[in-house]
Amino acid sequence: MKPKLIIVTDLGLLKAYKLDATPQGTPHLELLEETVLEEAHHRVADQVTDFAGRRAGPAAQNWGAPLADDHNIKLEIKRRLVRQLAGHIKRLIEANGQTPCGLAAPKEIHRMLLDELPNPVRARIERALPQDLTKATQKELIAAFTAPNPGGGSSSG
Repeated sequence: MKPKLIIVTDLGLLKAYKLDATPQGTPHLELLEETVLEEAHHRVADQVTDFAGRRAGPAAQNWGAPLADDHNIKLEIKRRLVRQLAGHIKRLIEANGQTPCGLAAPKEIHRMLLDELPNPVRARIERALPQDLTKATQKELIAAFTAPNPGGGSSSG
């Protein structure tokens, strides 16, 4: 088994692993990097209001609520996080030379993330799984990335 870079991510967490074989030939997974994106864990209300943490009194009906709409701020935050994740993935793949790569991201951001990656980086991804495997055990990760690919070629579609 050739060494392989495995990257699993969701909007708030990215984990990079090195998948290699032990001298006995069994697969071994080693955590290389874990990155937490803090912005994903903040509440939207804390970002759009001047009165963060304040609550309206019984006489003032909407005093504690922001006066403006969220103006698609949730979508903008999601795009920003995907861009940050793509930057981390690009850096990791480029830093690992010609090592083959596997990527798993939740279905909701999978296509956005692949589209954000430059073509040379995207071409290095041998297997792209639209699954959230950030909380998967090492055994589950090994199974997901070493199982035969039913469609043949890259599963980035």
